[in-house]
Parts: sequence; structure tokens; C-alpha cells
Amino acid sequence: MHDGSVRFNVSGTGWALPEQRLDNPELAARLGIDADSITERTGIVERRVASPGDSASGLGSVAAKMALERAGVDARDIDLVLLSTYTPDHLLCPTAPVLAHRVGALNAGAFDLNGACSGGVTALFTGAAMLHTGIYRRVLVVTADLTTRFIHPEDAKTALIFGDGATACLLEPVGPQTEKSWSVVGAGMGADGSGAHLFKVPAGGCVLPPSSRMGDPDSDGTIKMNGRAIFRFGVERGASLIGELCAIAGLALNEVDWVIPHQANLRIISALADRVGIPLAKWVINIQHCGNTASSSVPLAWAELMEGGRVSRGENVLLVAFGAGLTWSGIALRQL
Repeated sequence: MHDGSVRFNVSGTGWALPEQRLDNPELAARLGIDADSITERTGIVERRVASPGDSASGLGSVAAKMALERAGVDARDIDLVLLSTYTPDHLLCPTAPVLAHRVGALNAGAFDLNGACSGGVTALFTGAAMLHTGIYRRVLVVTADLTTRFIHPEDAKTALIFGDGATACLLEPVGPQTEKSWSVVGAGMGADGSGAHLFKVPAGGCVLPPSSRMGDPDSDGTIKMNGRAIFRFGVERGASLIGELCAIAGLALNEVDWVIPHQANLRIISALADRVGIPLAKWVINIQHCGNTASSSVPLAWAELMEGGRVSRGENVLLVAFGAGLTWSGIALRQL
């Protein structure tokens, strides 16, 4: 998209992080490792962990209500609710309708998107595209993932990095107030199913007949991750995606003002910054206090950037995400 014809205003943002905090000393004691080494390996100091009563629709509705309150919009005026999640409330029905009901968006259509950690960026672009049709005037984009529910308590590869959380943003047409209005100047997404085995919950967590699970040592319903391969994928695919977005948007690397990457691991982000040559000072990083929140990670960092008043008119922002599937999704935005 070269002409920036897809435009939208972020009328309100919201987020929800579980109350329970899991810091490095507590996690280190459980795993029998050094607490300082966790920070060195991941850049994470603490992560939020969902309680037994939490759910994707529950955390998502808290974030959504916050966004609507800040926007001053009645939930009954929402036309469409999009929910990015790979941890739905129930396996065999969408969670977005439940979330819409909990919020009071009784006149809205609603559906789920599952792009794993790329899902937040994919959902945002989908919402902007829906708005661009002119059929929908108010689109509520929500992300909610409770990844810790699927972590084996003794698996350091996953226990160190993942946290739970939700975000929401209300998209409306651009009006006279443009403090949080954006033009899409580039976008791209892709997938490589040959790498699906690198991050997955095997048969125990899927709809497969019991006979297909027999003898499978991994079918315990928890995440199995090849950390080294995912690290390499994140750096290589992330760098390629940034190059592609800049080419589509007609941006030189020095014209990129902010990069908001998937908050997978601080080492991945640092390696990605070195690979593409954009100074780390331009990268928005919030992984320290919430961990890897899957599809919520990019929207959460983006909301923090906007709410902090750190973006100026005409600045270029890249949203870059990659995750299981394998999937990747990116948007080049310019603030109007």
C-alpha cells in the first residue's frame, strides 16, 4: 500500500494484566537456577500470570471497557469486534462473541483471529481494512492470550519468557482531531507451515482421537518449543520483514522513527536491531515487566508509546511481529 489510503483514528486504548506477578527470584527458586541469569538471558524482570478465574474473554473485556471509556463511546455503537487469541475460552466456539456480550457490544459482529504472536498486528490491520470499506464505522480490536496455562512448570525455555495479558483499541475514521490518527503506508504478512513443529501444543491439547495420542510422549497439553530455531527465525524473518516494509513504504532506514517489535526476548530484539542497523534507542521495549504476552505484546507497546505522547506528527512507526505457525505480520504507519 503505497498511497497511505488506509487511515484510521485510535479513539481509545486499553489493557489488562493479571494481578499475580511472577518475579525472577521466585521463578529461579522453582527451577533451581540463578535469578540474575534469567534477566541476562531474556531481559525480563517479572511476568504476569493468569489466575484460575481469568480467561481470554475476561481479560479482553477489561481491556475493551477501558478503551471504550477512554474513547467516550457506548459499546452498543460498536459495529465489529475482532479478537486475536490462541488461548480461546473454549476450543470449539469463538470467544469474540462472548467478549462482545460481556462488554455490551450487542449490535456488533464478532470473530476470532489466531495468528499466534503475530495475531495482534494482523488483527489491527484487519480492523483498519474493515474500517476502510466504509461499511464499519467503529471497530474494536482486542488481543488476549493466557500462554502460561500451557507451560510445563519445569520447562525453563517457556517458563522464563511468557506472561499473560490483553489489549484493546477502538478504531474510527479520521476526524478533525488527529493526535492518534494513522496512515498505513506499508503492510505485509506471511506464513511458513514447514516450521509449525517449532512451537506447538502437541496432540494432548488438540482435537484428535485418543488413538492418535497413544504413545506420544509430548501429548501432555503443554507447549513444546525449539528455542534456538525460534530465535533464528525471529531475527532472520524480522529483519526481512522490516526491509520489505521500508521498501513498500519508500522509507530509508534512517527515516524510521520507531520500531515496535514482538516482545519475544530482549536478545532477539537486540540481535534484530544489530541486523537491520536501526539504533536500539528507536526500539520500543517493555518486556521487562510483563514478559512475552504473545499477540498482545506489540499492541501493548504501541499503546504505551501513544499514551506517553512520544510520537510526533509525520513520524514513521513500524509494527513487526513473528510467531508460531510460523507466521509474521508487519505494518508501517505514519502519524497524521
